[in-house]
Amino acid sequence: MRIVAVQTGLEADSVLGGEITDREFLTRLADRGVQLHVLATEGHEIVQHRNLVPHYYKRRFYRRVPYSANLDVAIDLRHLLAELGRVDWVRFNSPYSVGIGTVAAARRHRIWGSYLHCEDDRFWRWTDSWLPKRCALVTCLSEDTRRDVLQRCPGVDRSRVTVVPLGIDTTRHDNGGRPRDQIRAELGFAATDIVILFAGLAVARKGIPELIAAWQLLGNGRPIRLLIISKPVAPYESELIATLTRSDSRVKHLTRVAYERMPEYFRASDIFFFPTRREGFGLVLGEAMANGLPVATTRARGVREVVAENETALLADVGDVQQLAANLERLIQDRELRRQLGTAGRERVTRMFRWDTIIDALLGTLAQ
Repeated sequence: MRIVAVQTGLEADSVLGGEITDREFLTRLADRGVQLHVLATEGHEIVQHRNLVPHYYKRRFYRRVPYSANLDVAIDLRHLLAELGRVDWVRFNSPYSVGIGTVAAARRHRIWGSYLHCEDDRFWRWTDSWLPKRCALVTCLSEDTRRDVLQRCPGVDRSRVTVVPLGIDTTRHDNGGRPRDQIRAELGFAATDIVILFAGLAVARKGIPELIAAWQLLGNGRPIRLLIISKPVAPYESELIATLTRSDSRVKHLTRVAYERMPEYFRASDIFFFPTRREGFGLVLGEAMANGLPVATTRARGVREVVAENETALLADVGDVQQLAANLERLIQDRELRRQLGTAGRERVTRMFRWDTIIDALLGTLAQ
């Protein structure tokens, strides 16, 4: 099978959820012998694999006009398809950034559109109203996203819109890396401290204001610590984190941790706290569960299919700071509850998010 994958990026060391998603899907398809020609933005190296062939589209219009990368994609994808001849699928990873250009250039090919989640911008809603109908296949990371696509594009063939969740490789979380006590010592945390971990971009939809407000409701005078692993993106949320870190010695902020090192920080923590407002899938929640961490999060879109309420996680409504803080307090006070939720989370990930099962199903769909 030969697939052309049109990408906004596919870097080996990216910590962005969307790029991690595509990197995992495409490299695992390549592991199965699928030949992938990756068309990505010039100047961005892509992950190396014997079955991944890199190509690049030039940035003629990029950054001059919003979403104009679609024009760049349309020009260079047309040339690439003419050069390659027969391909089985042409896939785009972002409907808004490269999807329009892909559809314009690949009209005679089977198009596979990938939806991480739907956004609420007027342009995005307009794009969603027609773009899925141009695709022979639309894969969504969650049932929440599938419902959004069907609602925004009522004329699309529903049988072509399917859910393909992310897999989670539990083996990468099992062994290796620095010991728990060493990580804690480097962070300035004691072995007996209860460490609450947040990992995610510093943007509003990750619930940064709720994160800080809930933490402050917990009060002082106890051996609890907050570890924030967050790449600064949005100025307001980044400044909120910086201000908290300067004013509260119990808080440690790491601005960048390589993806392959994240299991060390999961293992060094006791609770994973993720007050998100919306997700495509909530990969980081699954990875926390793979490390046996109990989770405190929200009933946001893209979260409800990853965790199980009161079985692997304590949930609050989106934006409910009081309940988020109460759930954290409950986990801090109850060590046995932390153990039970963590054990159940690990079992859920192992049972429901196995990569081999997911890729088998995806290959079956692509072969139809």
